[in-house]
Order: sequence, then C-alpha cells, then structure tokens
Amino acid sequence: MGIKEHTLQVKVIQYIRTFWPNVLIFSIPNGAATSAKNRLNLFLEGLTAGVPDLFLAEARHGFNGLFVEMKTDEGLESHDQKRIRLLLNDRNYLVYVARSSETAIQLIEDYLS
Repeated sequence: MGIKEHTLQVKVIQYIRTFWPNVLIFSIPNGAATSAKNRLNLFLEGLTAGVPDLFLAEARHGFNGLFVEMKTDEGLESHDQKRIRLLLNDRNYLVYVARSSETAIQLIEDYLS
C-alpha cells in the first residue's frame, strides 16, 4: 500500500472509530512491507493475495459483512483483487473499491444504516 492509500485508509479508520465506536472494523495488511522470511511465514499462516484492505464485521441488508479496497484515482485493481472480490461476492459479502476516504466513509455509513 502506497503512502497516499495509507493516508486515505487512516482517515476512514479514524472516522469510523470516532463516530461508530461499536462497529467492528479492521484492516487486513496484505501489502505490508516486510522481509522475505516474514512474508513466507505470513503466507504459511494464511496470508492471501488480493484480500481487500478493510473488513467491517457487521451483517447488514442481507450481506455477511462489508469489505473495502482502498485505491487512489490512479490505482488499479490487481488480478488477485478482482478474483477475491468475485469469490467474496459469491459468499454473500459486499465488496467495494473506494477511491477516496470520503467515498469509503459514505459506503460504510450507507451499509450501516
């Protein structure tokens, strides 16, 4: 995750934790920079390429939960991200790609209401 995506995601987490403190939201740091040895260990523990950045563990509107992938305007969804998005959709999870913190917050608020 690049610096700009990091900044967008931090804003989303801060907002949700401030205004929706009882909502269970967490990050899935698949893109974290780490050593090759640690990355192998994480892979062996279940790290899966393409899993979206954020997960809202709240069932709403007939969905099991909401995943949000943070991207900049220039960011492209990888092949693995597209594949995982479709697999999650097939399992009754809602998955969105958000290109701004404001968009992500609005998606989450709409999902929670």
